Amino acid sequence: MFLDRALRKTVPVALAAVTALGLDICVATSASANINDGYVSGSGAFADDWDDEGTLARGYNGTYSNATCLWQKVLYADGYLSTVEVDGVFGSTTHAATYNWQYDRGLEADGIVGKKTFTRAGDRLRDQTGDGQVDTYAGSRYDITVVRNSGGRYAFSEGAATHVASYTNRTCS
Repeated sequence: MFLDRALRKTVPVALAAVTALGLDICVATSASANINDGYVSGSGAFADDWDDEGTLARGYNGTYSNATCLWQKVLYADGYLSTVEVDGVFGSTTHAATYNWQYDRGLEADGIVGKKTFTRAGDRLRDQTGDGQVDTYAGSRYDITVVRNSGGRYAFSEGAATHVASYTNRTCS
């Protein structure tokens, strides 16, 4: 138990030091364990779907994932990334874009997509077709297609392909 408490205190400090040095590592921590069913998902009214998502950042579970790709699509829609930078890898470019996105919205800017950041992005989900289902992220520069499937999981388009926003799989490029 002492070791567990000690690790909970030292792992975040170590991750912050590694991040400050600009290094990318991939570890699973207790902070990344809040990932619903392994997917960006929701149910009922979509207004609060993204309020309880997991953490996306360098060194967290999801660093290489479709959930990261979805987040990068949000950054693209708001003008912080180009289409070629949407690759499903939460590296230094995505970290910097996230930091700027947060700063511009008055959030605590740390480059980590946590509860407050996901919640703010979720406020931009829209039903453009009027069928009661989310179908769009209304970005400040572009609108992008995001849909919640019948299982409650969010998906996004990439060319002709559709990808489900999983924290553990990366099929986007």
